[in-house]
Amino acid sequence: MNPFFKAVLLSLRYKWSIIGAVGCAVMISLLWSMSITTIFPIVKIVVQDETAITWVASEIEEGHLTVASVNREIADLMCEIDAVPPDEARKLGLKLNMKKDRLKSEIKRVGYYEDTIQPIVNKYAPTSAFETLVWSISFLLVVSILKGFFLVGSAYLTARVASKTVMDLRRIYYRKALELDQKRIDRIGTSNIMTHLSHNMLMVNGGLRMFYGKCIREPMKMITCLICAAFISLPLLLVSLVMVPGGALLVRSVSRRMKKSTQSEMKGMSEVFQSLIETFHAVKTVRIFNRERTERGRFKKCSEVLYHMSLRISLYDSLLRPITEVLGIISISIALLAGAYLVLNQQTHLFGDWFKMTDTPLKPEQLILFYALLAGASDPARKMTEVVNVLVRGGTACENLFKTYDVQAQVDYPRPPTPMPLHCEAIEFEQVIFAYKPREAVLRKVNLTIPYQQTLAIVGGNGCGKSTLVHLLARFYDPNRGTIRIDGVDLKEVNPRKLRRQIAWVTQDSQLFQGTLWENIAYGSRTATKEQILEAAKIARLPDFVDNFQAGYQTVVGDDGGHLSAGQRQRVALARAIVADPRIFILDEATSQIDGKTEGLIHDELAEFIKSRTTIIITHRRSSLALADRVIVMQMGRIVHDSSVADADRRSEQFQHLFAKSA
Repeated sequence: MNPFFKAVLLSLRYKWSIIGAVGCAVMISLLWSMSITTIFPIVKIVVQDETAITWVASEIEEGHLTVASVNREIADLMCEIDAVPPDEARKLGLKLNMKKDRLKSEIKRVGYYEDTIQPIVNKYAPTSAFETLVWSISFLLVVSILKGFFLVGSAYLTARVASKTVMDLRRIYYRKALELDQKRIDRIGTSNIMTHLSHNMLMVNGGLRMFYGKCIREPMKMITCLICAAFISLPLLLVSLVMVPGGALLVRSVSRRMKKSTQSEMKGMSEVFQSLIETFHAVKTVRIFNRERTERGRFKKCSEVLYHMSLRISLYDSLLRPITEVLGIISISIALLAGAYLVLNQQTHLFGDWFKMTDTPLKPEQLILFYALLAGASDPARKMTEVVNVLVRGGTACENLFKTYDVQAQVDYPRPPTPMPLHCEAIEFEQVIFAYKPREAVLRKVNLTIPYQQTLAIVGGNGCGKSTLVHLLARFYDPNRGTIRIDGVDLKEVNPRKLRRQIAWVTQDSQLFQGTLWENIAYGSRTATKEQILEAAKIARLPDFVDNFQAGYQTVVGDDGGHLSAGQRQRVALARAIVADPRIFILDEATSQIDGKTEGLIHDELAEFIKSRTTIIITHRRSSLALADRVIVMQMGRIVHDSSVADADRRSEQFQHLFAKSA
């Protein structure tokens, strides 16, 4: 299925708005053709100083005269056929059949005027040419007002459907983005996710508005005009549309190129977002090294790429309009030549007797109305070029969304999941192998058992796999090989959400959210009470600095906690983890930004808190080892030492290098 139509299917939940929008489109198309048909009474009746009553009467009289004339021509042909050789008789027979068809059409036409049109006109039509003009203009004004009313209704309803659908899509794909496995998030990148959920969604919004607006309204306007033109002469209409297939092929070719350019534009937008995110996330680093010019140059380069892509899309978009206009002029020119020949020569056929165009010869006013209807159809056709552009861009945006997010997660949710036990026995790593990239193993056959309520310290050089162990424990990733169990249950068999309810994690780069200190601490547990939040803050030694704030715990921390120092952010993050009351407590360089005195006080508070839970400490600081019952030393993805801290200090050369006794 075309990706864009997945978005259309999602929008069908707003069926009443869609029905209203389609109804408005139908009314607009009917009113559009009705406004064009007012040309006929103005040209035929008013300009010639007639009324509808006298015009109908003259049409009936003229019809009777034509019937009598054709009858005489038929009688003459029948006499002529009897007097000529057989070969010529056959030719005259064809002409005779044409005259008989003409006679039937004229009789039918006269009967229609006498039986249907004349009674209505005699009863309701104005009796003077000026009154007829007044009625025609009044009719045109009413039609225009109604058309404007339905245009407003159509615009509002299409905007409602598009905006609500895009709101739903944003929520769906935001949820899917949160559920993506960590490897895919790392590969996609923050800038791409922002592009998908902002720029791409705007293009989907535009596509849906166009789909339920002009994509329905303009073709219907065109169709109603063409239907009215077909009543005048269907064969002449078909002749005028001879260029349509060629135009469709040209539009398709331009659309394909536009799709490729749109893909490039989206990539360029992602690079612009990436430049903005990196620059302002590290703006202090940019300033301290005086690299503003470098970042301006990088942003300028990304912006220029985006500019060229947008310019190329504008070029393709601008090509569509002249293509449709030229094809429209060619079509009208063909119809003009053919129609003028029929009217000027009062013929019903083209190229001799080969192509029958009408049952009765066209009149000038009929031909003028026919051209007006073709012009009325060409305007919606021209506007359809905008539809092509916006639909291509919306479809490309949908395709990128579905390609990015509608994928099978590597960390999947088992169906049905094994119930996650409340951790009370042990965590086990058995022959665990893991690599972020193929053939670049970070963990190599790791075997590790952590009994419940033990505090384990993991130490080692950078890149040895310390943080990767806890990433796997939290099931951000799954091992390439091997098994991780909690209380004997394989983590691949449990729902990750149930697993993570028992885990709390404090990292070195503590991430805070825009809001107050209180809200950031309470983020750790939806059900936390005031007493629990204050107790967690006490353990993390928050009162030491919060009491100095005028607003206390209602102090706004700023974007990513920018109003706080690095150490203060870590203490808030620590309080947030404590309030979650986890069974498994992970401290990944959790106090690295905190001064030594405060760190010692926090450790004193934590010593009691961690007694009733399994704690994993990743650290490069000897002071943090005071909490540990056991330490493992990692090197190149393997555990090279496992013992108490005191034993490691005596026996492990790697540990001694990491924590020199003089430190």
